[in-house]
Amino acid sequence: MVIAAIIYVSISVLLVISAGIFFVKAIQSLMSKNQASSYKRTEQVMFLRSNSGDPLSISTRRAEIVAMLERQFAGSPSSDS
Repeated sequence: MVIAAIIYVSISVLLVISAGIFFVKAIQSLMSKNQASSYKRTEQVMFLRSNSGDPLSISTRRAEIVAMLERQFAGSPSSDS
């Protein structure tokens, strides 16, 4: 019984240590990616260019995105029915 408890505790400690190492590595990976990319992908968000100041083109692009999403979700099965 004592041997089983020692094995249980040692495995638990090893799992906690490995989870901590994995978490630290993941955070370091995310930090290095954020520093490496100088936010060049922000222009691609919502298919809007940062230099397009025309409200008509922005609303047209948003309408296109909404229409695309409506078409996509109209054909998907719903849990409501």
